[in-house]
Amino acid sequence: MVEVVLVAAFSLIAVVMVSGVTIVFVHAVPRWRHLTMAQLAAEPLAMIPAQTVADVLTLFLMMLIVQRGNSESFWAAVKWRWPVNAFPYLIAGLGLSLLVQIGSSVLPIPKSLPIDEFFKTTHSAWTLAVFGIFVAPFFEEVFFRGFFYPVLYRRIGFFAAMVVNSLLFAFVHEGQLARAWAPLLVLFIVGCALTYVRKKTQSVSASFLVHAGYNAFLFGMIFVATSGFRHMEKLR
Repeated sequence: MVEVVLVAAFSLIAVVMVSGVTIVFVHAVPRWRHLTMAQLAAEPLAMIPAQTVADVLTLFLMMLIVQRGNSESFWAAVKWRWPVNAFPYLIAGLGLSLLVQIGSSVLPIPKSLPIDEFFKTTHSAWTLAVFGIFVAPFFEEVFFRGFFYPVLYRRIGFFAAMVVNSLLFAFVHEGQLARAWAPLLVLFIVGCALTYVRKKTQSVSASFLVHAGYNAFLFGMIFVATSGFRHMEKLR
């Protein structure tokens, strides 16, 4: 558990430090020189690469911790077992997203959330879509379902581990969701579903595929609603 806390703390520090350096650097670029620091912090073209760098650094730390005194590879240790057929898991992710959207219709989801500020331009939307479908699900599944979940499972069993894991999974997104309980509840449910997939399949790559399919459906709806990310004002 100490290693999990260490990785979580390192990830937070890495995000803050890399983002700070990035903001200072891009503020010198003519295109963004007129923006305030707060505006730069909401600029996907600047912040998403910074987040990716911080995630890669965190992944390296996880590798060092897991492989210390361990004869098997990091990917074997975190159960990264690619399924023979990835398609059913992607479809499951799409189905989960559809069910969540239907269920969300009865919840008091705020009309405007901080993450909406990332959808400013076509380029920003495409950058966020690529990150949200391919990059974020990979790092989140490796950490939450590959690194963190097994530690909890050994200590408190499956159900409690699923609840704690999913609560923290939702919590790390709270800044994007205005700390509103309804969207956080949705993410908690999604986290439980992903943890169940990880338990049932004994494969983190399976939960990654479901996660990627889930996010792909969300971005697909935005893509259709904005005519290919060309009319972002429709989201306002």
